[in-house]
Order: sequence, then C-alpha cells, then structure tokens
Amino acid sequence: MMRYERKYRIENQHYLQVLQEVMGIKGAFFSSYPDRWVNSIYLDNMNYVALQENLSGVSNRSKYRMRWYGENFQIILNPILEEKVKSNLLGFKNVKKLESTTLSAKNLRQKLDIGLLQDRGLEPVVMISYLRTYLESFDRRVRITIDRDLQYRGVNNYEIEPFPDLDEVIILEIKYDQDIEDEIQDTLQSVKYRLTKNSKFVSGMMGYWG
Repeated sequence: MMRYERKYRIENQHYLQVLQEVMGIKGAFFSSYPDRWVNSIYLDNMNYVALQENLSGVSNRSKYRMRWYGENFQIILNPILEEKVKSNLLGFKNVKKLESTTLSAKNLRQKLDIGLLQDRGLEPVVMISYLRTYLESFDRRVRITIDRDLQYRGVNNYEIEPFPDLDEVIILEIKYDQDIEDEIQDTLQSVKYRLTKNSKFVSGMMGYWG
C-alpha cells in the first residue's frame, strides 16, 4: 500500500525542544526503536535526472539509494538497495537485500554492479548520514521520525569525500497509510510546524555540490 510522508524542515531549534513538541501531538506517541545512525548513498545518472525531476516537481518519479545502519559508516552491515517511488504526495519502496561489506570505491563498485542500475546509467553521487529517532502511535497506525546531525559527502567515481558538509536542521516526518488520511486529521492539525517540501537527496546534492 502507498503511504503519505509529511515532512517538516525545522531550523533554529534544539532536538530536545522538537521531541517535546512531538510527544505532545495528538495520538499518544512512544519510542518504537532505539535511536540509530542512518547511512544512504544516492544514485543518479550523468544528466542528474533524479535531481532535476525533484527540483522540477515531477509528480511521478523514483530514485535509488543504498541504505545501511550504524555510527561507523565504514562498515556496511546488511545493506539494502531501495527504489523509492513517488506519485504526488504518496510513495512506496521496492527493496533488494545486499551482502555486507566495507566502504571502499572497489567494494562500492562491485556492490552496485546490478543490471537495473547499469541499464539506467546510475552511479553514486552523494552519501547522507544522520541520527534518527523513531516514534509510533499507540494504535501503531502512524509513525514519526526525527532526523538530526545531517552529514553530506560527495561521491566522485565511487570515492567518498572524507570531509562532510554539516547541516544543523532537524527533519520531522509523519508517515501513514493512504487509507487513514481522513481519520488522523486531528493528529496532523496538532503539529505546530509548517509542512514543507524537503528532500535529503536534494539538500545533500545542493549542499555538497551546489
């Protein structure tokens, strides 16, 4: 089933302030998973089609990324390849499991030597890491994530740039299945932050390469 992802880009606020505000949102939220580091390497072709489609607001689009978890991003443990498909405000993911490895240009090239990626001319362009908090409503129908300490690293010819570009913004996301949109309006309306268009992929590309 497709789901909504409502995104809020929050600037000039401390994480604990945001967490306190979120815990007060209607829906009675609780911590559903320990905080952890999320690492993603996004792919695009030589014409940066995925970036251009996002910036142009193309309604139906997709992008690919390799994702894994852990503070030491050099250890790629249980990575997955995701195709993130979006249709207007709705989206879903196609997922393929990959084998664990360590981060190097050689290993990354081997890991992403996949037919569907090669056919599209896709190569790594940016790596994004951040610390994520996971919350869930007590009825388990709505999930909230809070991302902070964002780090962007350019990827050039499969080589990861050693020094990241840092972003002090906080990203709040509210996620739920499309069929409960009308039922959770009270929850959505109790969010004090302004709904924004936000893409970590675009922020990473513009922040590092822009």
